Amino acid sequence: MDQPLARIILVALTFGSGWTVAGWYRDSIDLAIQKTAAATGKQLADVASASGRVLENQLEALKNASPREIRTEVVKPVFTNVCMSDDFVRMYNEAAAGTERALSGKSAD
Repeated sequence: MDQPLARIILVALTFGSGWTVAGWYRDSIDLAIQKTAAATGKQLADVASASGRVLENQLEALKNASPREIRTEVVKPVFTNVCMSDDFVRMYNEAAAGTERALSGKSAD
């Protein structure tokens, strides 16, 4: 009768040992996940703060940038020869400007 009792105790100890080792394995996996998540979070925070600093520097540079020079464009008259009257040239230029305004969708002002 001693052998069946020893086998039962051996099976129980083996089961208990397996249960304990499985718990340790789950704990080690959880610890690895936590460490990885913490390291990833720190890296993401570093990247976010670095990109924030770059953006702040760019915005500051834009704010302090010197204004671009103002350029004036010389509008060349449509007619260079004096073969038409001034009223005809004025009406033609107004019609051309109105047509251009209508095609581009800009207002009269």
